[in-house]
Amino acid sequence: MEGAWGMGGGMIAMNLGLVLAVLATVVVVLLLRRVITGDPQSAIREGALRRLDLVPAASARRAAGAPSEEVEGVLVIPDISGYTQFMQMSAFALAHAQYVISALLNGMIDAAEGVLATAKIEGDAVLLYGRQGSVDGQGGLTGAEVGAAVCAVIGAFYRKRAELRCANACHCEACRAVDKLELKTVVHSGRLLLYELRGQQELSGLPVIVAHRLLKSAVGHERYVLVTDAAEQAVTLPFEATRTRHSQHYEGVGEVGGTVHAFEPAQLLAGEEPPVAGASTKAIDAARKLAEGLRALRATGAQ
Repeated sequence: MEGAWGMGGGMIAMNLGLVLAVLATVVVVLLLRRVITGDPQSAIREGALRRLDLVPAASARRAAGAPSEEVEGVLVIPDISGYTQFMQMSAFALAHAQYVISALLNGMIDAAEGVLATAKIEGDAVLLYGRQGSVDGQGGLTGAEVGAAVCAVIGAFYRKRAELRCANACHCEACRAVDKLELKTVVHSGRLLLYELRGQQELSGLPVIVAHRLLKSAVGHERYVLVTDAAEQAVTLPFEATRTRHSQHYEGVGEVGGTVHAFEPAQLLAGEEPPVAGASTKAIDAARKLAEGLRALRATGAQ
């Protein structure tokens, strides 16, 4: 009887092992299918949008039924450079790349809150805007207020980047490449049209097009703020920087000139103590990234 039970127990153990092996194979196949057929940039963009808590603001706008409105406004677009390379090297760590990008975007949006509104999340960039005035001449933000907000947004990016690096408990490519991410920012101004489309507030106008084109400019610096001539009176940057002139011609727009303000992160974080992460902080970081990984697996399995 005992021998039969032993044989039965062995068979159970063998079958359990086979089941576990099959499950592991299915998980690996799903992950590989996601990596090979998925769109990494879309995955991270969608994940970042999901993590950014913008739904209440959108609901409030829908309830208010805001009509179309023309305003004189200032545009601020902080754009994460090194994003494409970051995406490529993190092909097997999409969940962690999403976690990093979301944390950086959240930090910048929080820093701008109260001065600059968020119009749209654009993958590796945030379209922010502020009112300088309305078409009937009403007042708006001062240059000092906009400059302080720009400084706060950039500082938030590098502060959060340092925190992510310090707390990191993972050795995947995405987590090890955080320090390679930099920030370039374009500041432009002009007449903007605020309107609602399918319950979402949208921002349009020639200044929006010009600002996005300027993000593709080669200015010879890793990190900078490009302030166009049109926005010169709209922003007063509160930090010292290496200044160079920049001018570029765009078809249908003409010549667009501005000043490039190249800076070092230490200028914006002067006097701040560098982040320190103990074992508990690293454990929390590991747990959050594990949760992101499991969420990505569930999403993959549902497709």
